[in-house]
Amino acid sequence: MSRRSAGAVLALAVLAFCACSRKSAPSWPASARPSGNGVWFADGFGSEWDETEALERMARGGFSWALIPAARLERRGNRWVVVALAPPARPITSAIVSPVVGGNGDVSATLLGKDARARRALEDALALAVQTVLNERTRFGAVGGVHLDLPLTVETAKPCADVLRRIRSRLPAGLFLSVTLKFAPPVEAREKLKELAGAADGFIAMVFGEGANADPAAADLLGRPWWAGYSPNAEGRWKSSPGEDRGSLPEGFLARLSDDPSLEFRHDMEVEEQVGLGYLFRARRAVTVQGRHFAAGDEVVFQQPFLTDMIRRLGKDLAGRRFARGRVVRFGGRSDTDRIFTLPALSDILMGRSLEPTLRVSIEGSPGALAISAENSTAMPSVLSRVSNWVEVDLARPGIRDVRPGGFDRYEVYAASGHRVSLGRASRVRFYETLIGPYENIAAATVVVRPPVDEACCRFRYHLLSATGPEVTTDWRTALGR
Repeated sequence: MSRRSAGAVLALAVLAFCACSRKSAPSWPASARPSGNGVWFADGFGSEWDETEALERMARGGFSWALIPAARLERRGNRWVVVALAPPARPITSAIVSPVVGGNGDVSATLLGKDARARRALEDALALAVQTVLNERTRFGAVGGVHLDLPLTVETAKPCADVLRRIRSRLPAGLFLSVTLKFAPPVEAREKLKELAGAADGFIAMVFGEGANADPAAADLLGRPWWAGYSPNAEGRWKSSPGEDRGSLPEGFLARLSDDPSLEFRHDMEVEEQVGLGYLFRARRAVTVQGRHFAAGDEVVFQQPFLTDMIRRLGKDLAGRRFARGRVVRFGGRSDTDRIFTLPALSDILMGRSLEPTLRVSIEGSPGALAISAENSTAMPSVLSRVSNWVEVDLARPGIRDVRPGGFDRYEVYAASGHRVSLGRASRVRFYETLIGPYENIAAATVVVRPPVDEACCRFRYHLLSATGPEVTTDWRTALGR
């Protein structure tokens, strides 16, 4: 059977289901509905091991709801296509699951259009997508409903409500349908949003992150269960030297780009004045990073929201809200290795643990050299900075002949007075790392010395700027391994 034929058979089967009366559809148990705090894994999981680790971390953090990508609506020519996404490697039973049905700007364009036939086609496609997910629900686990992640606006709220009301008769009675809300309607448009509230069972009101402009007070006025949504991950935009848009890059690229010396790095002040932290990378020459080929002159701009703002909002957005049911944090990437802000870091914040990264510094000596390495022992990352994150080692006397930075990005040398001096006159070496990631191990740097240093050497100190706000500065201390 061809791919097109298989799609047609699926469409006919679902339309046959849609023609049945609502009474013939099974009822959805109310006990299975989402509750409490949740995690939205926007890109799913990279492997069964990633899934197992994520669910264990969810349980330790007290999260009871998982949102997993399940299907996507795409318009191809004059027809809608439901793209079914791979379910988890194993059914999730440790939390209530909401499979997510997504859509792009074509959904908004159709809802805004005057073509009734096109809107009816969208309606059929959405019903098809939800039913496709429900047919596969045993592969997702303890499904408590379906979440619709559609690009809604004030203008599309009412037509979307009409679509949801019409497809209800095709779905199981009592099925919990939640919807993403990214905007706060003006006072004169709130009636439109109330119509949407009448058609949906709950909302994730995205109040923090890229494109998140929902308002907790406005969400609570809808009179429906809702969750405050947070999207802490950074997103990159890649442009060629002539200015052509090359698409987006996930947060995991931010750490990899910061480690590559062939890329010029600076803060993008234009971004920082608007949305948070802005990081600009420009390729000095052609370079390949994680399978992406960047030509000389290509630029990548990453925007990262202020995590300090998120921490502040976590404590106040739900206060006094009658219909608030919890928080949902949306993570990009398929595992924590693809993120800078991770699920363990979120758990530490919610549980009131330290927000400061902590370095374990080790100095190992040989007759003519020292090896200096460092490890972040926490899930808390630093901000990206060329000057704020460093480890400084004091040899107590001059005698440095050579420095190899190892896993650090660069180094500088100083006299005991703290002034910059030439290598031969230096007694201190400061190693800089642009980004110190969660649980990162920095490979050893080497300092060649002559004559050999004595057993009392060496002391160190470090300075970090935490991504969650605090500035971390230590006094001089003796290193591990000495």
